[in-house]
Amino acid sequence: MFKHKHDKKHSVVVVSAIYKYDEFKTEFDKLVSQASSKIKVPGYRPGKAPKEQLLARIDYHSIENKIFSNFLDKNKNEIFKYLDDKKIKFLPVFSNVDIKDKKDKENKDLEIEVSLPTIPDFENIKFDDVKVKFELPKITKEDIEVEMSHFTSHLTKKTEVKEKDAKSQLHDTVNIDFKGFINNEPFEGGEASGYDLELGSNSFIAGFEDQLLNKKVGYKGDVKVKFPKNYFVKEYADKDAVFEVKINKIFRQDSVKVDDEMIKNIGIKNVSSLKDFEKYTSLKLNLEQLSRQLTNYVNEVIFEGYSKFDTKLNEIFFKERVNALRKDFEKRLESFGIKKREYITMLKSSEEEIEKEFVTLAEKEVAIEFVREAIMKDVKKSNDWETKYAKEFEILTNEDEAKNISLFLSMNESLLTKIGKDKEAKELVTFISKKLKF
Repeated sequence: MFKHKHDKKHSVVVVSAIYKYDEFKTEFDKLVSQASSKIKVPGYRPGKAPKEQLLARIDYHSIENKIFSNFLDKNKNEIFKYLDDKKIKFLPVFSNVDIKDKKDKENKDLEIEVSLPTIPDFENIKFDDVKVKFELPKITKEDIEVEMSHFTSHLTKKTEVKEKDAKSQLHDTVNIDFKGFINNEPFEGGEASGYDLELGSNSFIAGFEDQLLNKKVGYKGDVKVKFPKNYFVKEYADKDAVFEVKINKIFRQDSVKVDDEMIKNIGIKNVSSLKDFEKYTSLKLNLEQLSRQLTNYVNEVIFEGYSKFDTKLNEIFFKERVNALRKDFEKRLESFGIKKREYITMLKSSEEEIEKEFVTLAEKEVAIEFVREAIMKDVKKSNDWETKYAKEFEILTNEDEAKNISLFLSMNESLLTKIGKDKEAKELVTFISKKLKF
């Protein structure tokens, strides 16, 4: 009764079913008769007008759609069983219905084609030729000192630096005027006056804040940067820019004496001295940066492997994520009081381009989840994953969260080994044993 074509590349299977013409005609005539009996024609009781007037008012397209819908509803379980017997993994959803044109005009039977999304098999993705640089955190003594100072900053406030020769430092807030140019031409959105910028916040283009370090109040000069390739305003992406900048004021966190007594009063478990606080801060920074870098590395490796693989996800799998991204985007615009059309004009983009970006991002996020699950499918979870590293992290958080951190590290260690990244897995284990210690 059925036949199929499985397009593995696009993760869709098309199943053909035959609807006998006699059965279709009987159902069609019945529904036409029912529809006729309810049609009202001025001057006649419902269904009592001349036949030609009744038939002229019938929506035949809707009737046909109802017949085909009833046919599929009646036969869906048989279609699903047919695909199960063929060992095809699928979602029980008809994503498209089509009535085939018959080449054999004498055969009036109807051929109905239904498309169903198939669940791709990502277990055979190869990562041998996937080249992504694996970088581990490199936390310096200066990083630790800055973080310790930043950690205690809530005990004080930022005040204006009045010393004439004082120069800007990391985490200072500088009040600036700036005007940006691309190819010696000012560009939209590149100018502001009296703007407060915290140095080290990374809220501006990479390199901008660094060039304002070690500068005095009254400084005037050029800051040279390059917009990233994926910058949201496509017209500026990957272009050099020069900003004329003036520093109006510098604000700095008031200093506070950090000693053993103060550390005791902070109330961190098992941290009772300045030396303990330094080790605590080192552990915290290394773990935070490792979590980010490890997640980014694994995700990029997985997605590059997916990108090179023949099979791709059917769009139905990331449709909800696209909708969520769109709603979040519109909600953020609304919170800033910006109209969508105005924002798109400012970006020099189009609604189609933005939608395309949502689709690209959604597919990447969902594909990573699918492939990760396929990789870990045959990896036997060890009973010690949650406890392997947990003891070291209990100083940072509670026992349950410490177990989650241990599980995260252990799972990624196993994942790296499973996809053939043995060198990176060993580097990870070595880093954990040396740097994630209190």
